[in-house]
Amino acid sequence: MPARAMVSGAGWRLALLYAFLFFELGVNLPFFPLWLQAQSLGSEAIGIILAAPLIARVLANPLVASVADRSGRIWLALSVCAVLVAAGTGLLFAVSGFWPILLVVIAIALAQGPLIALADAMTLGRLVGTSQPELAYGRIRLWGAIGFAVANLVAGWSFEWFSASSVIVLLLASAILTAAAAFSCSGPATAAPRAGNAGGASPVRPALLAGVIAGAALVQASHAAFYGFGTLHWQANGISGAAMGGLWALGVLSEIALFAMLGYRIRGAASAATLLLGAALVTMLRWSFMAQDPGVTALALLQLTHGITFGATHLGSIFLLARLAPEGMEARVQAWLAGGWAGAMAGLTALCGTLYESWGEQIYLGMSAVSAIGLALLVGVALGLRRTVAREPANLA
Repeated sequence: MPARAMVSGAGWRLALLYAFLFFELGVNLPFFPLWLQAQSLGSEAIGIILAAPLIARVLANPLVASVADRSGRIWLALSVCAVLVAAGTGLLFAVSGFWPILLVVIAIALAQGPLIALADAMTLGRLVGTSQPELAYGRIRLWGAIGFAVANLVAGWSFEWFSASSVIVLLLASAILTAAAAFSCSGPATAAPRAGNAGGASPVRPALLAGVIAGAALVQASHAAFYGFGTLHWQANGISGAAMGGLWALGVLSEIALFAMLGYRIRGAASAATLLLGAALVTMLRWSFMAQDPGVTALALLQLTHGITFGATHLGSIFLLARLAPEGMEARVQAWLAGGWAGAMAGLTALCGTLYESWGEQIYLGMSAVSAIGLALLVGVALGLRRTVAREPANLA
């Protein structure tokens, strides 16, 4: 089946799923910290609230993914989690104060954490037989980036013209739409569990799997300072809500372009590893420049690198893991990656919450160091791939 046919048929339902799922994230990441600040919470409390659900995801991701892999019904696990996210988001209207908000956010995170990994595993599984799976995935996944960019603009405008509670309204609406889209993707099992693998066979190349997960997780987690405190810092510098939404949207536009075109360039494990190396290097440079507290024009240019620092890291890591994953563990390896970066980001977000008031924009230098460690690990993966031929799963051949 050609990539174009996949996107024009059932792929549209998957595209809508990503659009709604990432619309929710496009509201949450830039503007949820501002809602927390409007609840009279300080930077340290905000850091804890943003970090705690990431720890919860470390526990939830492998558990939910294991159930999904064993049942072969990834779409059902995805749908149930999406419904629980919508229910939890509604509770945010009824809570106030540090502890009630923290507990509700953790409950939401237990269901929300596995969503992206499950969506990726389901999408990759349904690309069986496509001639260019990377290109087909990119054309589906770019709708997530579009949803994220639209959310940045809508939420920025809403925050400027309405109260901070508009953020929760948008989060609830997008959570409900995500649940509806997840149910629309119902279908047969994406991959039959392999006999004898019920207990979870050891990965064929555990060292390479661990290196990809740890290296990519650190590069992604180095976004913690930007996700948690970037918008707060811009607001303190007098940047308007609409301008902040525009800056976030500009970054995601570069991500859209990358998802649309990158599938033409990725050919196997080696090129995916090379992509990861380049993304890690650009990430180091991005945070180094952010530490200089640049003006709006320079910020716009730096935001254009987001397609590389986030998008290329995401694509390179999931494609490489899909090729290294043993049969019947497709969802689990993606969940290990999501859990790995969630755990690392939790620690870094809490640390940034503690240091932000005294360090300000200098916390980005720490993020640059974290991405440098990730780069070193990914160099080890690239060298390891040169010494062995990576296994190519049938569904991505």
